[in-house]
Amino acid sequence: MAPRLTQAQKDVLSLYRRGLRLIRTKPVQNRINFLIYLRHAFQHPSQGGGIRQRDFSAIDYMTRRGNRMMEQIFEEKGVKDIHVSKDVVEWYQQKQHAAS
Repeated sequence: MAPRLTQAQKDVLSLYRRGLRLIRTKPVQNRINFLIYLRHAFQHPSQGGGIRQRDFSAIDYMTRRGNRMMEQIFEEKGVKDIHVSKDVVEWYQQKQHAAS
């Protein structure tokens, strides 16, 4: 049986899934940029990835920050594309290469 998730973990997963759903509302040719941006925001240590499970204040802060990001970038109808820096694209490619 899978371990039970804490409410904080459920909130973070819900936020990530929300981002993935919102990416589907963006133009097809630009979706990869939004996907890279979302993954970087959730996984990279400089953006909050790797926070300890018991660090509730950091988790709360990052959840509020993620909600703002969803509202300002992903839910906004006028945002059709997002710039992703070369460093972030390289980070994404390394993650993809390591997974295969």
